[in-house]
Amino acid sequence: MSNWIDKYKKLVVSSYKPHVIIADMDGLFAYSELKQALEIEGYHIIVASTDLDLRVQFELNVRDSENKFLIVAPATYSPLPDIASQVHCIAVSLQNIFPNLDSKAIKGLSFNALCLLSNIKPYEDLGHEKTLKFLLENLYNVDFDSLTVSKAKEKVFNALIMVLLEKNGINQPLSQFLAGIARPYFPDLVKMGLTAGNLVKYIQDEWQSYVSTNSSILDFKEPLLSKSLGYLFAFDFVKPVKVSQEKYNDFPKFLKIGLYTDSQENNDNELDGLIDYLAQQLDTIEDIPEQWFKVIQVFANAKLKSLATANTELSASYLKLENRFNNRFQRFFDNTYGSLFSLSGVRKPVVVSRILEHLNAQPAKRKALLVIDGMNYWQWALISKALSDAGINSSPGATLAYIPSITAWSRQAILRGDKPDLTTDNSKEDKLFESYWLQHNANIHQIEYRKIGVNEPNIEGDIPNDVTILALVCNDLDDIMHGAILGNAQLLASTKQWIEVSKIVSNIRYLLSQGFQLFVTSDHGSIEATGIKNLKLKDKVGSLSRSKRHLQFTNEVLLNSFMDENSGLILGKKNLSVYLKNQEAFTNENKQVITHGGSHFWEVVVPFIFINGQ
Repeated sequence: MSNWIDKYKKLVVSSYKPHVIIADMDGLFAYSELKQALEIEGYHIIVASTDLDLRVQFELNVRDSENKFLIVAPATYSPLPDIASQVHCIAVSLQNIFPNLDSKAIKGLSFNALCLLSNIKPYEDLGHEKTLKFLLENLYNVDFDSLTVSKAKEKVFNALIMVLLEKNGINQPLSQFLAGIARPYFPDLVKMGLTAGNLVKYIQDEWQSYVSTNSSILDFKEPLLSKSLGYLFAFDFVKPVKVSQEKYNDFPKFLKIGLYTDSQENNDNELDGLIDYLAQQLDTIEDIPEQWFKVIQVFANAKLKSLATANTELSASYLKLENRFNNRFQRFFDNTYGSLFSLSGVRKPVVVSRILEHLNAQPAKRKALLVIDGMNYWQWALISKALSDAGINSSPGATLAYIPSITAWSRQAILRGDKPDLTTDNSKEDKLFESYWLQHNANIHQIEYRKIGVNEPNIEGDIPNDVTILALVCNDLDDIMHGAILGNAQLLASTKQWIEVSKIVSNIRYLLSQGFQLFVTSDHGSIEATGIKNLKLKDKVGSLSRSKRHLQFTNEVLLNSFMDENSGLILGKKNLSVYLKNQEAFTNENKQVITHGGSHFWEVVVPFIFINGQ
């Protein structure tokens, strides 16, 4: 849990009175994570819109109750004596949580931004403008003095990109402050309103003008801005512009990511630009899950373009970079993975075993989780485009599969809401899903688990109205993956065909129309691997389960014996399992297979997507 929520709990939880009334001065209960944290403390939470409403709720539900209640009161609430004698009453504002910062300057920041702030201590009390400076420097990595003193327009514009598109969102005070700085240089943009959508449109128009007429208010060759431009194209905010071959040749290499001459040239040029962008990230990426969750989105785009190119040199460059990134990912995995299971999933589930906790924290009345077995992130990119073409928006995100990355354990971890039982498989995952929600105050008639797919009954029009917690499991892509004997090229073609025939888009549209808040994830991804050897009988002795990428043994002696006899392999070890880390498989030497079970980033970093709707 974040430090600021811990501090909030210390302020409001009473040791001598069972009930609490909080005058919510700055609307902090708008953060569902805060509500969830206090519910974990055993409080039943009531939100009172007026003083009269509070009195009614108190008399009906609280006065003689043996349960613990927390009433969220209007900011101006003052308790009458009969209530004050029974209830711990307190007014809480941002000033109580962040005493050195100006509360007006930080009000409305995202939950993530407040979490970051709670771990950064200013050395003095800051007024409004100094707090804004503190936010820009510590949350958005913007050099405030350079921005306000030199006021170079490219620096100002780059600050807008970092705040609105790259970092933690924006609140009204920051928006007003940046608008004041940007207005002399970009009056049309400020007039439109400083939003992410308006900024992207403005950049697209200016880039089009710069390419077509060499005329723009922005100097895209300025190093700071050109670096940000690479980010915008890498994450598909801004679209490339078609030009003649002559004009293409005249542009510097670092700007060619935003140009193309024909569709194949566009693909290859974007791939070349993405390779350059990812190579830069390789030098700076840290052992922080969020950074890997972000870079996987770029890799998905690059992977699809690498599968579409006929340029063997470019394809080889991509694969070399992918291998380098996986080597770096294994270091992140070894250093960090084990500690991530203790992190709360309320704000976001870093590992799949925290997904149900995240759903439980959502305020929606109806929630659905769609688990697409075996879907890796580049396959999700294809589904996402199909949804977007149908007018259905989604918010990208990711989580980490359970290792070894096999369905028996990783999907069990998802639907159990906890680490899996390694002595069993996922055959009773429907019962595990029901059990989780029954323990979290749902009724049995509200919970439903279903299999969907091309050979399963259609769900449209067939979800009962009283179902509020829904799990949908689809095995199609896993079946397709294991049957792909021609590598990723076949898997790509089959995934596109599956999107058409599976009715995945119409099923998602139906769920949204029924009022479901929808999340999509996968238990594991897949890789195209090369056979290193078939397992011999002595290798398999004592193995409880095995795949082309992992082995589970009955005891430590057999596991260590396997590792000693296969010391030339790059293996990972977890519990009584060993798994392959690179693009190798336990099958005939040099045979190409699509498989899973190891710790390659394509197997481990899987989609966790919130479907926003239309």
